[in-house]
Amino acid sequence: MSIKSKLQKLSFRTGVIVLMMCVPFYILSFVQVFFPVSTAVKGVLFTVFFGLAKSFQYGGIAILGAEGYKRVKGYFRRKKQVEGVPFNADGNVGRRYCPDLFSNPDILSGIRLVIFDFDGTLGDSQKLITDTMLATIEQLNLPKRSREECVRTIGLPLKEGFSSIIPMNDEQAEECAKVYSDIFNVKNVPGAVTPFPGVIETLKRLAAQGVAMSIASSRNHHSLAMLVKDLGLSEYITYLIGADDVVNKKPAAEAVLTTLSYFNVEAHEALVVGDAEYDILMGRNAGTHTCGVTYGNGSRESLEAAKAEWIVC
Repeated sequence: MSIKSKLQKLSFRTGVIVLMMCVPFYILSFVQVFFPVSTAVKGVLFTVFFGLAKSFQYGGIAILGAEGYKRVKGYFRRKKQVEGVPFNADGNVGRRYCPDLFSNPDILSGIRLVIFDFDGTLGDSQKLITDTMLATIEQLNLPKRSREECVRTIGLPLKEGFSSIIPMNDEQAEECAKVYSDIFNVKNVPGAVTPFPGVIETLKRLAAQGVAMSIASSRNHHSLAMLVKDLGLSEYITYLIGADDVVNKKPAAEAVLTTLSYFNVEAHEALVVGDAEYDILMGRNAGTHTCGVTYGNGSRESLEAAKAEWIVC
């Protein structure tokens, strides 16, 4: 196993800590010019401090991988955006809503129903999902895969997720799904999944405008219902469809068409919101409006390739 592979088996938190360790050494490499020592010593100190800073920086990036590094940068970018928002007239700081459906009034124009994806759209479950996938792969002695490869499967049904990154037959995929579910039930403790910042506020605003809300997810119905309840979303989300509720799963249109029928809403009156191309394609296949969000598990490029009508956050 290569050094890079060994590093990428470490946790996301370890990667963040190692990466952040570069900051004090970068600072020291520049402030050492004020130390009361000779120019030669200052040169040595600069070389040592700057070298350590680079080592921690590249070590952290190696542990995090490309996707993990994007998550860290995205966190600080979102934090900066929130900190830069001015105070409202009532003295409360302005908030950036995610999903940011109110950034453009055209997004919700004529919309009576919003159909959300769950993982990566409403709930921040990436670490729980990838931890469970990696544990499943290890328990079944399957070929090792990186956390980033697991992230790219989020949004697919379990069987398809595993078979998309590891060659296997249908029976093996079934076993992966079963073992995954067993491990997930153990790891899914209260607090393991949290709503993204601004989600609750967004749902409240939609409810106040009389917009109905539902979820179409690739996780099973029982797991979805429990998470919706635990995260306090059931006050706003009145209908759920999990992967085991449909025959044809994402990106097929069945989940959306069933939801439209339940609410007696026309396709042009509905908006599908998700973080992955599978969500956008599901909505397009059903003839609804579509909105991609960039803070979840997918990328802006994949949402653009799926031809999302709107892309926010």
